[in-house]
Amino acid sequence: MLGSELTLNLVVLRFLAGLIIALVHGLALAATAVLLGDRGPRYDGRLTLNPLPHVDLLGLCAIMATGFGWGRPVAIEAAQLRPGRWGLVIAVLAGSAALLLVGYLLPLLVLPALSLLPYTAGLTVAAFLRVAARLCVWMALFSLLPLPPLAGAHLLAALGIRLPKLAGPLLGLALALLALLGVIRALLLPLYGLVAPLLLGPELAVG
Repeated sequence: MLGSELTLNLVVLRFLAGLIIALVHGLALAATAVLLGDRGPRYDGRLTLNPLPHVDLLGLCAIMATGFGWGRPVAIEAAQLRPGRWGLVIAVLAGSAALLLVGYLLPLLVLPALSLLPYTAGLTVAAFLRVAARLCVWMALFSLLPLPPLAGAHLLAALGIRLPKLAGPLLGLALALLALLGVIRALLLPLYGLVAPLLLGPELAVG
């Protein structure tokens, strides 16, 4: 689906999926950080099921246009984490793991949706579940790239590397452009080809 012609229907499906992805990923990062000792995400309002605090506008627009985007970064203080800087690595991996889990679960709802909902509604919901599942896997991999504004930027902090605050917006625009040109997809495709069939099945993984 990511390689398909961009249509209004696909944009809407990506928008809805983007809200879910931002919520799941942001909440997983925040909850992991809190469990490891940093109370900051709790005070920042990131321990919520409301997707809006987790959404980054540019990141959501990017996922709607290209299939790749990001949520609002979760501020984590390594000094507050019991494992120290390793806690940042754990939090980043937890965020991706949560997306992979959701990507695995969503296709399981396709058959119930087709069976229980009216015909047109069932087809629409099933299409959304398939798009969202694939996007969850793509985003789980994409977010591991060690670049702001992605969650993987915490991996740089774990190594003691600090980038200027301006780097986030500039790199965000660069990532969106690279995604639009297909560079990000080509870069991650080999890894996606290994992970997606295991979680989604060979047929659903294609797209």
